[in-house]
Amino acid sequence: MRDRQPECVQCRRPMERGYLVDHGYGAVYPLAWAAGFPKWSRWSGLKVRKEEKVPVATFRCPRCGRLDSFAEPGEWPPRQP
Repeated sequence: MRDRQPECVQCRRPMERGYLVDHGYGAVYPLAWAAGFPKWSRWSGLKVRKEEKVPVATFRCPRCGRLDSFAEPGEWPPRQP
């Protein structure tokens, strides 16, 4: 998905790449995907190991605003290409 630019299914126009922001305690991260069900922690909210996270790329249609997100297996936190 990194080298491919998706097309909007509604407008048939190329979509622009971006990311959704995940706010943590005193930090901001790109959104990640994790398999299974959430496991709660009294101290940190959710228990998620770094190895379980998959970076998520989100593409936006400049015409209609549609967002499409894709999990991209790779290193966490994601680095710039």
